[in-house]
Parts: sequence; C-alpha cells; structure tokens
Amino acid sequence: MMKSKNEQMRKQAEKYVVVMMIQRILGLSCFILSAGTLFNVRGWIYFFIYFITSIIVLTVMFNNHIETLSERGKKHNNTKNWDKICLAIYVPSAFYIIYIIAGLSVRFNWPVLSTIFIHIGIILYIMSTILGVWPIIENKHFESTARIQDDRNQNVITTGPYKLLRHPGYSSIIIWAFSVPMIFGSLYTCIVSVIIVVTIIIRTYFEDCMLKKELSGYMEYTKKVKYRLMPFIW
Repeated sequence: MMKSKNEQMRKQAEKYVVVMMIQRILGLSCFILSAGTLFNVRGWIYFFIYFITSIIVLTVMFNNHIETLSERGKKHNNTKNWDKICLAIYVPSAFYIIYIIAGLSVRFNWPVLSTIFIHIGIILYIMSTILGVWPIIENKHFESTARIQDDRNQNVITTGPYKLLRHPGYSSIIIWAFSVPMIFGSLYTCIVSVIIVVTIIIRTYFEDCMLKKELSGYMEYTKKVKYRLMPFIW
C-alpha cells in the first residue's frame, strides 16, 4: 500500500515537472514568434537563466521534496473562487502574455530600457528564485491554489522565510515581475508586470483573510509576523 502511494506521488510529481517545462517552452515560443527573429541577445539571456534555474529548482524539489511537488500538480475541489479568478489572470499573464509583449517590442522597435538594467534585472531574478524556492522547501503545504488543506492536516509554518514574511512566495513573484522588463529591456512589458503585481497583492489579501478565519493558530502568527509581502510596508 505504501509502495503504491509512493509510486502515485512520484508519477504526479513527474507530471507536474513536465507541465512546468512545457509552460516554459511555450513561453519561449511566444517570444520568438512575436519577435519574428531568433537573434535577440537580451531575450536569450533571460530564457537561459529561466530554463537553468527552473531545471535546478525542479531537480532539487523532485529529489528532496517530492510530496510538495506532487501536491502542487493536483487540482482540488475546495479551491476558493476568488483564487480561480486570480489564477485566470496570473497564469496567462506570467507564462505567456509578458513574453508576447517582450517579443512585439523587438519586432516593432518599441522603447527599450538601457543595457545597465540587464544586470539589475538578473540580480532581481536570482533573488526572486531564492526567495521563491525557500518557502516551498520549508512549507510542505505550499500548493498552487489557495485552500484550507484539511486533508493534509495543514498547520501554520513559522520557520525559514516565514519568520520574516507571511507570504514570501508571493513576494518572490513580485520581485520576478520587476526583473522581466529589465532583462528584456521592454518598457511596455512593465504594463503586464503591473497587472501581475496587482493580482498577487489582491490574492495575498484574500488568502490572508482566509487563513485568519479558517486556519487554527494563524491569527496568533500574524501578531508575531506583521508583514505580508514586504518588511515595514505591508
């Protein structure tokens, strides 16, 4: 029985890894097709970092935290309706639309940010990757959708990045959203980044309210860790 459960978990994790890599390949395809060229240095810098970090993170998770990876690939009936709306905006924006706009910026020579922003963007991207994988490693309840995980005996996590922020995973997405226009140099890509950031802030607000009402011990936790996304601000 245990072996069967572990095999099922492994298959689910493998499926999730494949889906994540397909999303990234489609993102690259969106950029190339919209740019109309294969020869864009800033684009290749971004996607090189994008694929390398993705492979490293997914490999580490698969070898050391396969349960978390498996759960992130599942669909659940008790996902909150407001989260379904947020995801309907976030997923296409973050995985596809942002790269289409970056590609169109290349095709039509839209306003470009100075090359100095490439270095800043890469630093921010690396920061977002570290801050993004840390809570996933620390928190076995780090799923892809917002819900109360009664089926997994969900409890409040207070270690690692959760000592500083209540939603560090969302903080990492915001940092990433700022890094993308800088690396690509696409000024108009900032519009999509703003949409992503606003969506994440709204999602954070509703998820925090949900946890306060429905997760035992979370209200006490909020008194110790006051900030949701950014220290000393919110």
